[in-house]
Amino acid sequence: MNKLFLTMTLALFTTIASAQYSVITTVTSTEDEAGETTYNATDKIGVGYQVNEKLMVGLTMDGEDKYELLGRYALMNRVWGACVYNHAKDSETELMDNIELGLGYSFKVWDKLYFDPNYTMPAKSNEAGEREGTFNLSVSYKL
Repeated sequence: MNKLFLTMTLALFTTIASAQYSVITTVTSTEDEAGETTYNATDKIGVGYQVNEKLMVGLTMDGEDKYELLGRYALMNRVWGACVYNHAKDSETELMDNIELGLGYSFKVWDKLYFDPNYTMPAKSNEAGEREGTFNLSVSYKL
């Protein structure tokens, strides 16, 4: 039992030491009652794990306790494609209703700080047959 525990501990610390984690946030704008626009960087925040050179998986949390699974695949020269699964508790919707697909680019701002503009859209169209996407401004920092 001690050998198993020691092996698991060694494997965990080796994974942590060799891994590259990222902290990700999306900058959102809101309007108050007076009509003034404010910007918030903590509405959607998460952590990503760089599996290899091209693939990152992560978990983000909305300000309203909605969790999202994130997969980001590097296509070429800082251009990446993303797949986001919006986990809805007790939801009776289909899988494709909760998936968004996106495309983005990472601008290196300073050392390990990146500015990531991206565009996401639902994988399935709504009842009117439309897919209304959103343009997002994200910031990420690689640890």
